[in-house]
Amino acid sequence: MKLIAVDPVTLVRLGYGAACAASPDIDLIGQAATGEETRDLLGTLDPDVVSIDVAVPGQGGLQLAAELRTVRPQLGLVLTGPTEDGLLLQALQAGLSAYLPRTAPVELLMSAVRHAAAAPASFTAPNLAEAMARRRTRSTALSPREEQILHQLSTGGSLAAIAVRMRLTESTVRTYVARLYDKLGVHNRTQALQAAARLFLI
Repeated sequence: MKLIAVDPVTLVRLGYGAACAASPDIDLIGQAATGEETRDLLGTLDPDVVSIDVAVPGQGGLQLAAELRTVRPQLGLVLTGPTEDGLLLQALQAGLSAYLPRTAPVELLMSAVRHAAAAPASFTAPNLAEAMARRRTRSTALSPREEQILHQLSTGGSLAAIAVRMRLTESTVRTYVARLYDKLGVHNRTQALQAAARLFLI
């Protein structure tokens, strides 16, 4: 199978070369450090799989992979990055083939590449079941009123305006927001909305 590796770190790209050299069934046909370089390679090469790190400059690796999924539905797409449930779940939502932590053993990475080539529309990731369980636990931890507050926060407006819309006092809204932030492990509205998006709560 033919692989293109996309990573901004030179040593990582060298590591791909060594890993593929030790895997006769995987042919590393190209490497890139940016989204633009990746698109140029795809214009001339025909890979089975593209492995992309989330730290790719510009739009970021997740957005690049999602873009490639749209234009090349049959392409295997492996996303690599930090060990974070949010990124894993976003990769799943984007229809990618796999998500691998950067700390994963080389054998696991090569296995993910093989999976992506054989079943590009089927998602795999280490600890996928655990990540899904944690998402369910955190989402069910929000009360119905806290979920309403979260949706109000996503529409914009001050807490006073939210209080008027929900027919609550502003102090009551502030209490709910404080509880919401605590449960999501965040400190402000922007972080709360980012966490909610990762958990598919909004």
